[in-house]
Amino acid sequence: MNPKTLKLIYQPTIRQAAFAGLAGRSRDRTQPARGRFTREDVQSILDEVWMKYERLASRVPVQPSLGNQMNLLLSCITLCCFQTMLESGVERGYAIELIGDMAWKIYEKWGAIPITLARLHKHNPRDQMRFAVNAFLRFPFSPPGYLLERLPSDDGISFNIKRCVVAEYFRGQGAADLCVGTWCDLDFALAEMWGGWLERTETLASGGPSCGFRFKAPTPNA
Repeated sequence: MNPKTLKLIYQPTIRQAAFAGLAGRSRDRTQPARGRFTREDVQSILDEVWMKYERLASRVPVQPSLGNQMNLLLSCITLCCFQTMLESGVERGYAIELIGDMAWKIYEKWGAIPITLARLHKHNPRDQMRFAVNAFLRFPFSPPGYLLERLPSDDGISFNIKRCVVAEYFRGQGAADLCVGTWCDLDFALAEMWGGWLERTETLASGGPSCGFRFKAPTPNA
């Protein structure tokens, strides 16, 4: 997937997510007098994001896997949005929060697909969780960009990610905190949407030796 193809596919979804997640939010959570983001503000941010993307996407390392390449290009868009918001005067931590909220609008759509299929074929909530997680591990979070160490689990599905191309990309851009506060933290809401919860104590992006994923689901018929 090249940068132009990804933009063509994702631009409408990203636009929808930006307006849903940003319009009406405070420009500064500590200074109410700065007002709130208008629809015109959001459109201006999007215009700048795509201009930055045109410049930066060509520098994204090419991956042999379609899913890996898609994730890296989406990471580039995340970074472009972050840079745009910082340049407009949004405080760093708040910019990460806002981008995380916008990103969830997209991630939520992704996550709905495997759990819908899981519930059609599986009745046990733990089997549904395993089905959904394994679907994501096949695409887009697949080798070689993601290296997986599976662990035994009776109450869900557990594994460690030993390599993550998205974490590598953000760390290389000096934006590890952006990765943790957006891409990484979305996994907790995803697990909840899939009918369970996620336990995790470390991530590659935050400097850990791996990303520990312990997806849990309720006891059947509990």
